[in-house]
Amino acid sequence: MLELLPQWWDGLTFFRLSTFGVAVLAWLAVGWFAAPKLWALFDELTLGYVRWMQAEFDRMFLEVSPTLCMVSIVTSVCLFGAFGMFLTSGLPWSAWYHIIRALVVGILVVGPFGLPTGYRLPRAIVEWMWQRRIDLFEDQLLDALAFMSNGLKSGLSLLQSMDMVREELPNPISQEFALTLNHQRLGMPLEDALLGLEKRIGTEDVQIIVTSINILRQSGGNLAETFDTVANTIRERKKVSGKVKSLTAQGVAQGVIIVLMPFVLTFALWVIDPVLISRLWTTALGWALLFLMLTLQVIGSVLIRKIVKVEV
Repeated sequence: MLELLPQWWDGLTFFRLSTFGVAVLAWLAVGWFAAPKLWALFDELTLGYVRWMQAEFDRMFLEVSPTLCMVSIVTSVCLFGAFGMFLTSGLPWSAWYHIIRALVVGILVVGPFGLPTGYRLPRAIVEWMWQRRIDLFEDQLLDALAFMSNGLKSGLSLLQSMDMVREELPNPISQEFALTLNHQRLGMPLEDALLGLEKRIGTEDVQIIVTSINILRQSGGNLAETFDTVANTIRERKKVSGKVKSLTAQGVAQGVIIVLMPFVLTFALWVIDPVLISRLWTTALGWALLFLMLTLQVIGSVLIRKIVKVEV
């Protein structure tokens, strides 16, 4: 029987094939048991991302299709991946060639350390749009309180005063008040509709207003006077916040200068002596130094941002 076996078949070959078969079965078993978790992670990173974007656009009263959200994510990843490949195309061949290219492309595609690149760019844009909407809402809040206070003093009810805000003031506060009034007209208690407004906006000023309205509606009190008091409180906080921003503006400017200085100097050296500065992106040591510089830049930016950010 042994004579019928091929010449390359021996005990070592059998051992290797057996080991390979066991390894394949082990990986299949691991994949079988880990498949639900892996699928859940994949769903969270893809469809979950799209669902989050749609929810945020719905909060901003914008109609954006899931296809457009997915296309924006894929486009951002592909563009930054291509930019990373182009950026590292001039690297000389070495043992670190593939590692450096994979590292640079991975950083640009994934966007670690909070960098708004690649996969994280659409999220950063949506978060910036939402924060811009919140800032505009807070700027309109003083006018809304004045409208409601004057309406109550002239004999209007709270709902009529809120409807006057909806009609007279522009978006986004008009949209938010309209949604709150629509919830109330469809049968939701006004307290719950206001709590929904507080949950959507999530600022301390809105929380104070909603809490004041709900408490005074239950215990009784002068809502017009309360609105005037809350408006004065918000106005004083804005004054203090403006002073704090003016005092920390110098620190912010210094931080921006420190962060931009290496890039400006690199560009200046590239104009003066491009051969000398090109060693930064044509050698493994240069790329290592660039990676170290970017890492320290990110750490320094985060520290400076925490130092100059003062809660009021």
